[in-house]
Amino acid sequence: MFQILFTLIAVVAASVHVAFSPKRRSSRGAVARTYLLYLLFFYVGLMGLLTAYAHVFRPAETSASIGWSTSPYEYEVGMADLTVGVLGVLCMKFRGDFWLATAIANGVWLLGDAVGHVRQMTLYNNHASNNSGIFLATEIIMPIIILFLTFYHRQSIR
Repeated sequence: MFQILFTLIAVVAASVHVAFSPKRRSSRGAVARTYLLYLLFFYVGLMGLLTAYAHVFRPAETSASIGWSTSPYEYEVGMADLTVGVLGVLCMKFRGDFWLATAIANGVWLLGDAVGHVRQMTLYNNHASNNSGIFLATEIIMPIIILFLTFYHRQSIR
């Protein structure tokens, strides 16, 4: 459910920014850039840091919520989440190709995870809350939206 929370925070914050900044609503590209920045920072960045914390410091609870047994790989998953989360947070400072690299890293990570979750559902009937449902839907939809906004933004500045 935290995926929805971070998405809502990003969308609401970007909407407020667009509403109160004539520069941010001067073109479709500027609007896309604003929403992209907030999604990269909140959805990719802060959520990545939170999931890193969950996998590294609360592995038993996190594994159980996914329908898995705790394993040493939990730490490695946490480090991957941390890597992508740090990239997302750094998007506040760095622009251009850095955003593209971050969007691609997030897309590969989450869409790859989604394939693993679908396999868990089909092969092992694992329908735990953090393996299926809204969790899985956002894990597929959000990276696609972020990649779309990234490419749209890049086209608008050429």
